[in-house]
Amino acid sequence: MSVGAVYVPNRYLIHLGIEDFERFEGLIPTLQEEFGSLLSRSAAERRWHFPGALVVEFAEDAELAPGRFEVRAEHDADAVAHQAPESRVRDVLRLTGSQPPKEWVLDSGRLVMGRLPACEVSLNDANASRQHAELVKREDGWWLVDLDSTNGTFVNGSMVKERRLGPGDRIQIGSSKLEFVTEPVPPVPPKAPPAEVPEPTQVVSNPLNAD
Repeated sequence: MSVGAVYVPNRYLIHLGIEDFERFEGLIPTLQEEFGSLLSRSAAERRWHFPGALVVEFAEDAELAPGRFEVRAEHDADAVAHQAPESRVRDVLRLTGSQPPKEWVLDSGRLVMGRLPACEVSLNDANASRQHAELVKREDGWWLVDLDSTNGTFVNGSMVKERRLGPGDRIQIGSSKLEFVTEPVPPVPPKAPPAEVPEPTQVVSNPLNAD
């Protein structure tokens, strides 16, 4: 630590009552980021320093009434900043205006688009060529490549021979209009518990003695 530098606490523990903690639990990652940004800006403006990584944590305290909170701050040179979980995304090609909606998850390195049923992206479109265009995954993303189609391939209204796609790009092949979308991977629904199989009923024969 340099002489004359001002060091301020870098670990902040914010206590909430049980009711408030449950209400804000889903917002805690956002609150951590916003509170951390506020502390960083304030320290930079005053030329203060943190002895370690800036850490903001939330905890519940049964002794705190609703609407009240308590902040505890301490110096911790060994603190390690929390890392937000990596968000998983996927690329999707969506046929717009179709009923029911139709989409293709781009999970392979090459997909051919056209009116042939054998195409990975098969379009019921008489104005599309049999093999009209292809989507190719390269190091810098997905590229749309025209396969010498009769009516051409369009991205955002412009005819292209090949074009790297970005989220929200609109593609037209024949009369079909599609959209290239990058979206979060939907969560996997929890498995249903196995159904209980009733035990077989045992029938005991107890014939009456005839006189």
